[in-house]
Amino acid sequence: FSWLCINPKESEDVNLAAEVIDIIPQFLDRPNVLGIGEIGLNKNSRNELKVLEMHVDLAARHNQLILVHTPHLEDKLKGTRLILDVLKSDRRIKPERVIIDHVEEHTVELVLDAGMWAGMTLYPESKCTPARAIDIVELYGNQRIWMNSACDWGVSDPLAVPKTALEMRKRGHG
Repeated sequence: FSWLCINPKESEDVNLAAEVIDIIPQFLDRPNVLGIGEIGLNKNSRNELKVLEMHVDLAARHNQLILVHTPHLEDKLKGTRLILDVLKSDRRIKPERVIIDHVEEHTVELVLDAGMWAGMTLYPESKCTPARAIDIVELYGNQRIWMNSACDWGVSDPLAVPKTALEMRKRGHG
């Protein structure tokens, strides 16, 4: 299964992004396509915002689910607010069909208050560890919370979700 988009890191070249976005519709009716994503922001630049708006329009025109990437570093809060502004300004977007991934303690409430799913990509040592994710669930509840694992550039664990579920049971969660 796959999400379709041009990665936010490639969004500085708006012409390239437009070319990629133009070919995506021919694949959207495939049964293994989940939706438009992982779209979003990397450095919160104007070009990234423009490409984000193009992706949101594409998702709206084709009634697709949306998976959004928030910036990783110090600009996460600003980037999350910018992303939410783009999504909320398009009345065609149904918040319950959007996952905002890479939330942390200072962004999860914004996402949940907007009616969207709050995603946490779990890593064993950095970003959102299983312990941090459980703390977030204990503070904000388990409604519209989405956890996923990664196997990418840094230290990662593709089994982080089931390991987190086991740790949640130890803390008394069902």
